[in-house]
Amino acid sequence: MTSVFNLKNVTYSYTNGAPVLNDVTLDFHSGERTVILGANGTGKSTLLSLLDGLVFAHKGTILAFGKPLSEEALEDRAFVMDFRKRVAFVFSNPDVQLFSSTVWDEIAFGPLQLGLLPAEIRDIVDGQLESLRITELRDRAPYTLSDGQKKKVAIASSLATDPDVLLLDEPTNGLDPRTQIWLIEVLHDLHQRGKTIISATHDLSIAGDIAERAIVLSEDHAVAGQGDFSEIIQDDELLLRVNLIHEHAHFHGKTVHVHRHGHYGHVHATIDSNHDSHKPHGHAYGHGHELLQDTEGLRRLQVMLDHWIEHGDSHVESFQEWALKAGESGEEEIAREIRLAIGDSEAIKDHLKRARAILAAKPVK
Repeated sequence: MTSVFNLKNVTYSYTNGAPVLNDVTLDFHSGERTVILGANGTGKSTLLSLLDGLVFAHKGTILAFGKPLSEEALEDRAFVMDFRKRVAFVFSNPDVQLFSSTVWDEIAFGPLQLGLLPAEIRDIVDGQLESLRITELRDRAPYTLSDGQKKKVAIASSLATDPDVLLLDEPTNGLDPRTQIWLIEVLHDLHQRGKTIISATHDLSIAGDIAERAIVLSEDHAVAGQGDFSEIIQDDELLLRVNLIHEHAHFHGKTVHVHRHGHYGHVHATIDSNHDSHKPHGHAYGHGHELLQDTEGLRRLQVMLDHWIEHGDSHVESFQEWALKAGESGEEEIAREIRLAIGDSEAIKDHLKRARAILAAKPVK
């Protein structure tokens, strides 16, 4: 399998010496779909920036397409022109990326830098506008667009040079459910065309739809694990250790029920409360028919309401995933009903918030 990037013992630190990536050795291969997973602050964005030649390793080496990727290498015009054509970066915040006066000019910028003829540039821009279904935005100023529209324009401008490799930082950041599904379809089509796609995210609900391989970064900025996504997502201990899922516990007599929560849904386990080798952490609350009879019961209800509101989005993300799967299987009626449930979920959250507001007026201590 042809290598796209090879990293060996790469370390990157801030100017104050704090490590962002620590002794990272990784290989990325042509045509792969890879997701870099990690909690916030683990170095995911920095790793993508290293692959894009925006920052440079303080220790170790990086090869891009078999050649050293360094500050000195990017001073060579032939190398930098080839590299910038073959590698494109979609930033987490598209406002960082968009700067032209119109969407058309934004998409045309990359091809212009490659010295293409005006007729070729027109064909490329019009093709990107059509394929990403944003033709109606061609004369709009990017700053007037919604977050989802900006993301589409950022992707269109990145694809305008027909890169071999697409790097995406938190690709679903700020996107509504419909645009998330659109993005999954776009990345699937690009993969079918042989593109190498490397994404970075902490959102486990989207990761399995955009990658087959996963690399997990730990909070000490090292590689904690890598392998098939289907295997990584089943490794609860790894995901707990790197803070991609968390636990909370509630009690039934002497039995503790531990719930593991991640952005992909819930995993349930039951353990004995006296089992020292697996102690639950997080918030704990009890159950009882006397729930609203005293201040303690009201306090518990407050905790429950906060929990339901906090984790409602995780449920919605799960609904989105299964609606997409149902649609892909030809079960459009089922997909439609699940999507309707997503709308109802927002209504449920509003009711829960009103319940919490009513409860806030009571003497809960």
